[in-house]
Amino acid sequence: MKDLCLVINTYSKYSDLWPMFFDSLEEYLPSLKRYVFVDEGEPDENSTTVHYDSANLFRTQFLSCIKEVSEEYCIFISEDYIMYDAPKMDLIEKYKNILDEDKKLSFIRFAKGIEFYEPEYKNHDDLYVLNNLFPYFYSQTAAIWRTRDLERIFLNSDELHIANEDYENSFEWRASAVCGILDIQGLFCYNGEAKRGIYHYDSAVFPYVATALVKGKWNLSEYKKELEPLLKKYNIDVNNRGTY
Repeated sequence: MKDLCLVINTYSKYSDLWPMFFDSLEEYLPSLKRYVFVDEGEPDENSTTVHYDSANLFRTQFLSCIKEVSEEYCIFISEDYIMYDAPKMDLIEKYKNILDEDKKLSFIRFAKGIEFYEPEYKNHDDLYVLNNLFPYFYSQTAAIWRTRDLERIFLNSDELHIANEDYENSFEWRASAVCGILDIQGLFCYNGEAKRGIYHYDSAVFPYVATALVKGKWNLSEYKKELEPLLKKYNIDVNNRGTY
């Protein structure tokens, strides 16, 4: 798809996930160009690797890499977003075309999250408006982004890691306030998918494990059906990380 790529953020201490993750991309998204942001190593021979300095925090790590991405749109994901079915590329193309047409929009998220009230977007019965003044407006949830708008959020954010024990001092939390200041606008898609866990729903458009790791442990409480066959296939001992 023209002017669309995958942007993958990872870290070498998660290299045990790389085989299953990149194999899932080869199976379900083989034609989409991939950029991998990583501190060291070459996670995937079919991706363009961009290295960051692990001495920096997440915000600066990302900014040092995203400038290498020339595509107008990107799907921003992490290495524990394991795909388990084929994405609906016709809908992803439809969403990209909506971003083309409505320049005020910066992203379309592929899954429903916390249940605030959202109106439908124009005449689309699968798209809903996110309020950029609500908490959790910015999220690491898989989404199609206008690349330079995603970069702009990082440029205007504080120097933080993606998550902290004190969540309100993490990048993901604080970036929502930045989006409000910048008037970043976005949508999410919802097609009646089932709720998964406490905070989010499945995605029929982009079927992925969100996320395979919670606090560094295998997320078998939410994704047992999807992960157990993969753990067996890749000879991964769950005791090395433990289970959540």
